[in-house]
Amino acid sequence: MFNTIAKWTAALVLGLAIGCGDSGGGGGAAAPAVSEVQKSEAQSADSAGAAVEQTAEFSTDALVESGAPGATSSKSGQADSSASTPAFSFQGSVTLTVDLDAPGPSGTDAHPNASGIFLVTATGALTGDSLNGQVTYSVAVTWQTDGTFTDPCSGAKATVTAGSHVSYTLTVQWAKTDDLNWSIQATYDVSGAGSGTVTHQGRTWDVTGTVTAHASEAFSRAAGAYAFSFGISGLRSIVLTSGAEVHTVTITTEALDRILIDVDGVTFGPYTLAQILWWFGFDCRG
Repeated sequence: MFNTIAKWTAALVLGLAIGCGDSGGGGGAAAPAVSEVQKSEAQSADSAGAAVEQTAEFSTDALVESGAPGATSSKSGQADSSASTPAFSFQGSVTLTVDLDAPGPSGTDAHPNASGIFLVTATGALTGDSLNGQVTYSVAVTWQTDGTFTDPCSGAKATVTAGSHVSYTLTVQWAKTDDLNWSIQATYDVSGAGSGTVTHQGRTWDVTGTVTAHASEAFSRAAGAYAFSFGISGLRSIVLTSGAEVHTVTITTEALDRILIDVDGVTFGPYTLAQILWWFGFDCRG
């Protein structure tokens, strides 16, 4: 069920080639019978689910950075190919604060579609040394301020209230030959509650539900060249409520080239990442 990194990379390239608002058409697939109302509800639910997934993702990035400074810069395209890599120094216990509005190494916004501050507490067992090793964490994330996540394509904005929590497990494995040759694999499993609100197209929805995901990030450097890849599978089951109006949306990501969307009992798909972007107008990756 878990998507391979190779499949994710191919889907990502296709999705980026299409972009928000461009025509993709999903490789000639017939247009699904999706109403504008269903489309809007799916966009709102996806934004709410992405808030949980991305909280875990950004927390994981910060924990990798704490043990290998500069390692995640390849993800944002801010890596300096001439810079040396500091010694790896992963720890069995880490506490840190993540400010999603803080600039990246180049001075640009490292998280342009997210905002807010959260506290990360990770405890676990470490084996190995600075060259080869592994640490398995139990991670607790607590929002210190309200957090916001905005889908860059649909404009749906999810707000997570201060004091909200996300807990997950994380395993980080590393191998380092020298400053120019190393690899880090971060694999995590998150099971969290959808909560807060989503504002979209002039409406505000209260959010409940659950989000589960299994994801893996790979950071590496070979002969000085940085690389990054990502894979994920999971389930977002989101309930949207506005007064007496209630909608249930389930987004099942078997792989990023096989995504199903159920809106109030009507199932659409499976679609690729690019088809979701085209037919439903939202970015599964936020």
